[in-house]
Amino acid sequence: LTLRVLALDGEPRISDRDAEQRLENLRRWREGLARVEIPAAIDVQGLLHQAAEDLGALALLDGPEDEQLAIQAGIPLYPALFGRDTLTAGWQAAMLDQGELLGASLTKLGRMQSDRVYEWRDEQPGRIPYQVRRGPLARLDINPYAAYYADFASPLMFVISLGHLFSWTGDTKDLRRHWDVARRILDWARELEDRDGDGYLEYLTQSSNGTKNQGWKDSGNAIVYEDGRPVPAPLATCELQGYWFAAQQLMAVMSWAMDERGNAKALWQSAMDLKARFNRDWWMEEEGFVALAMDADKRLARSITSNVGHCLAAGIIGDEHIPRVVGRLFAPDMFSGWGIRTLSTAHPSYNPLAYHLGTVWPVENATIAFGLRRFGFDARAVDLARAMIDLAALYERGRIPECVGGYARTEFAHPGAYPRANPIQAWNQSAFLLLLHTILGLQPVATLGLLVVDPVLPPWLPEVVIRDLRLGGGVATLRFWRDRSGESHAEVVRKRGTFHLLRQPPPESLAATVRDRMGALVESVVHH
Repeated sequence: LTLRVLALDGEPRISDRDAEQRLENLRRWREGLARVEIPAAIDVQGLLHQAAEDLGALALLDGPEDEQLAIQAGIPLYPALFGRDTLTAGWQAAMLDQGELLGASLTKLGRMQSDRVYEWRDEQPGRIPYQVRRGPLARLDINPYAAYYADFASPLMFVISLGHLFSWTGDTKDLRRHWDVARRILDWARELEDRDGDGYLEYLTQSSNGTKNQGWKDSGNAIVYEDGRPVPAPLATCELQGYWFAAQQLMAVMSWAMDERGNAKALWQSAMDLKARFNRDWWMEEEGFVALAMDADKRLARSITSNVGHCLAAGIIGDEHIPRVVGRLFAPDMFSGWGIRTLSTAHPSYNPLAYHLGTVWPVENATIAFGLRRFGFDARAVDLARAMIDLAALYERGRIPECVGGYARTEFAHPGAYPRANPIQAWNQSAFLLLLHTILGLQPVATLGLLVVDPVLPPWLPEVVIRDLRLGGGVATLRFWRDRSGESHAEVVRKRGTFHLLRQPPPESLAATVRDRMGALVESVVHH
């Protein structure tokens, strides 16, 4: 049975031919996906397949052909383009489609980059949209959300995502296409958003009907001092400094690929200077953790929060601090057994059912798992992945809502339900793909036709086969398996074009020894 719905709008109706072209574009995307097979863990395989299905179903199929695969944030509450959501979902899923969703999102958002100052929508030259709504209030301009720009995560994630796309395609055409947008974003951050010249990004909403907080946690009460008082704007949050650090580092690498060597060196040095400042000014020695925020008087908000997990993934935390940060994230007041909470249970503002003051966000936990593996905390990353998979088992088709309660797993059999949580969230679905990416230790270097891997397969994930994985101009079927001694291995089953597989721990791993790296190189030769 087929149900056809014709949506009529004030805008000109698209033709039947155009509608078919959009569906054909989506069909081509689905047919080109890599296929994941996990015969010994059908539950995990099902989560990954459902994630791919849902991401395709959430494609907006709007606008010119090269941006139709940009996806909406989720249904039913967020059926619209959200900058950071579509970019995050796109880069998390890039192992499946070689960044096609991501490329469409970059294109769509880049065409909406602001070139003006317009306070009603918090526009500034260089910013890209935070959200683009089509509801009645937005169309009537009663609220500013027809295209609203008050967000720091979306523009900085644009640059980070472009770097991720390039790592899978290795095509400088992708860089040239989005280069001016990325450069204007960094110009905006450097010239307009370090408001007091202290070397950190601070946000201050101008719109009379806008959102107060413009970081990862965008709810009005999300950023609080250790005593529970809200931090007044303008303020800086820790994760935004991490995003800025990562954006500058990746832009330096991309500038080198674009033969802009002087710019590459300057960006790299700027990033390293930021990291040095950050570890000097934001580190809380007594707590063994990074502060949540810094107010206009340069006073730290010393709350213990999940925001620091983003700093870990971004690489801005100094190596000397990382072990204590990881330990603190997994202390009982932060780790519920289902995931890392947004706020410590010891904080006076903690509420297990508060949006950003105690709940658990799956997408955030996937980012934290990525950071854990980046720096060699493999067992912790696997534990977090298992917690999320167990959490998914509580929900129909494994669709974890946008956030869940912060109740401890040792206390209740369910984390608790955040009231009116969005049930199908794009970046939650793609989070499962990032967890697989993380467990397999994928490090794509498409410019060399090289996929660096470092699988750490747990007993519950003994074998993974990925068919038709695309990297640069090559395609390969890969097999990862765990032997009886518990060691993980990888091999190319078959390939077309240039596709090299190299076993090697992440370059920044604090756990990998020289012996580990040499052994991984030997194994690469044996299984090549």
